[in-house]
Amino acid sequence: MSRFSIGAAALLVMAALTSRESTHAQQTPAQTPSLRIEGTWVRKDTVGAGSFGGLGAGIPAAVLTAEAAAGRRGGGPGGPARGTPPPARPVKPGEPVIVVDRPCGGGGGGRGNGALLINPDSGGVHIVEHKDEVIFAGERGGVRHIYTDGRPHPAPGGWVPTGAGHSIGRYEGNVLVVETVGMTPGGVVGGGQRTAETKLTERFEVAPDGQSMTITYSWEDAKIFQKPHVYKYSFDRLPPGSYAFEDWCDASDPIEKYSVTPPIQK
Repeated sequence: MSRFSIGAAALLVMAALTSRESTHAQQTPAQTPSLRIEGTWVRKDTVGAGSFGGLGAGIPAAVLTAEAAAGRRGGGPGGPARGTPPPARPVKPGEPVIVVDRPCGGGGGGRGNGALLINPDSGGVHIVEHKDEVIFAGERGGVRHIYTDGRPHPAPGGWVPTGAGHSIGRYEGNVLVVETVGMTPGGVVGGGQRTAETKLTERFEVAPDGQSMTITYSWEDAKIFQKPHVYKYSFDRLPPGSYAFEDWCDASDPIEKYSVTPPIQK
């Protein structure tokens, strides 16, 4: 090989490496420290629902296809979710507020931590960002792995559905965009159902002050939803040094139903 050929080959290798590094750089966490999602967060009541079950009252109802709506009425695979959330209302001073209502008593079903942090409840969540993945860990168990290394979803038939599904993510500036498929059948907040083919897109976005975060959920499945079913959850950042505790969950233990009484404001 001539000296020129060696040089040309080296340039090609360098170009390939530069291209790969450039592509991977797009997947790295946000560069603005205060706007990174890494840290510990707790979901907040933004509508005065009085309980985290009642927060569902502020979420718009999903617009279902005729087939999915018929399934709900018939109580089949697309049947109605158990329980009706109470209407949102202001909490009176000194009135107890239920923050955890037997969290591990309802099974998977797509509710709360049963779906492995697809829709976090009142328990704290801890997020760790890495150049290849984001780890989403909950206080009462459950861990999601969100891969940001550019890998695709598994080929059809190459993935056994799970409660958390298979998640891949990318960064759009300071916003983490996550796409999840391959979930086990279950309910969806606001109505409707999910299947292994249902796609969920989440957008994790931190407010300019770095102290609050929203996750915008968008469910898509032409067999179930007439249009994407979209809603938001809001979170507060906990102080530095906070972390998610490991907590054994026993639905038969009365202490699993926690409540707090907000103090009278002066």
